[in-house]
Amino acid sequence: MKKLLALPSAITALSIPVLTFAADEKINISPPPYGYKSLGGFVTNLITIAFSVAILTVLVMLIWGAFEWIVSGGDKEAVGKARNRILNALIGLAVLAIAFALATVGAQILGFPDITSGLPIPTPPPQ
Repeated sequence: MKKLLALPSAITALSIPVLTFAADEKINISPPPYGYKSLGGFVTNLITIAFSVAILTVLVMLIWGAFEWIVSGGDKEAVGKARNRILNALIGLAVLAIAFALATVGAQILGFPDITSGLPIPTPPPQ
């Protein structure tokens, strides 16, 4: 019984590519009427948003640590916790600066002008 079912399915599977090549329709790709016109603009905005969110997070952590330090009332444990929060925020800021520098240098090595001015990613040719 299985051999009888295998033959029609094999014929169908082998004839599908022939049927798809029979299509003689020309497909036109046009840019969207709104939104991003290329992948480069999307990637550039995504990088900019990621760095902006990271900088805002560092700023919030610094303010939070400073507030904890102010309201600690001289408690050694609370001051140490606030100091660690501020130190971790500054380490995060340093990591963020290094990541931005590496991304900028990497973009220049790959031939892109700048990571914030728009990455020139190729688009399909007009038809």
